[in-house]
Amino acid sequence: GQSKIYIRAAGTIKRAEIYCYSGTAGTNESWSLYIRKNNTTDTLIATVSAATSERVFSNTALNIAVAAGDYIEIKAVNPTWATNPLTTIFGGYVYIE
Repeated sequence: GQSKIYIRAAGTIKRAEIYCYSGTAGTNESWSLYIRKNNTTDTLIATVSAATSERVFSNTALNIAVAAGDYIEIKAVNPTWATNPLTTIFGGYVYIE
């Protein structure tokens, strides 16, 4: 409930592309990102297991109905890292039809 993106018109979330860059890559544990709707329902975007500075979480097969007034957030479920990624920045987009 901290970084809400409010939906202004009804539609369907069809895809998400989230980019993550870490100054220190960290190890290759499974890292999952979700779209969290109204702080109740999680839909997986992708799980990435890579020991690279750049990770891309992409899903072009989403089908999440949203109404005006709903909100979404991007939720990360962090694994127990052997080496934590550091100086991590996220960016990307969510496409709504």
